[in-house]
Amino acid sequence: MCLQVNEIKDVMLTYLCAMDLKPFYEKVEDAIQTLGIEPEMTRCDQEGQWVLQRGEAEIYLDVWQPQNHNQWEYFKEDEPAAIYQVVAPVCFIPENPAQLTQFMEELLYINHHMFYGSFTVNMQEKVAAIGYKRLLEGANRVEMIEPIESIGYYAENLSNFLSEKYGLKKIEKN
Repeated sequence: MCLQVNEIKDVMLTYLCAMDLKPFYEKVEDAIQTLGIEPEMTRCDQEGQWVLQRGEAEIYLDVWQPQNHNQWEYFKEDEPAAIYQVVAPVCFIPENPAQLTQFMEELLYINHHMFYGSFTVNMQEKVAAIGYKRLLEGANRVEMIEPIESIGYYAENLSNFLSEKYGLKKIEKN
């Protein structure tokens, strides 16, 4: 009986905590428009997702509300939160273990000097990307634009630098 009650409670909390993300979508599209880009041209098939271009770099924007919480989130799991994320794939990672270690150390060094972003590595897909994430509550237009510009700048420049230095394959546009 307790398990059923807890399952119902979880479903109710998910339903009650769901928030309307449309105002946040409008904030993102306002930021895109401010950059001189038509938001309609950047929308993906799934609502809350956009793709922008900066040179050869693709910049992915996402707005969502987490359905499942984990120990790394610092906000209260019983309160709804909208998340804003900006991600740009940079390059594939080295196959050679010794070169991979040097590459990872360089990413950590670069992270220390970056604003509005940091490297993340997807070992399964063997891709290094630069990402930024924040809670959307209280964000203004500038706080939406700066990460887009920053991530785009770093992705465009570091893709060339890291690919040449380590002989890596660049990420191709979709």
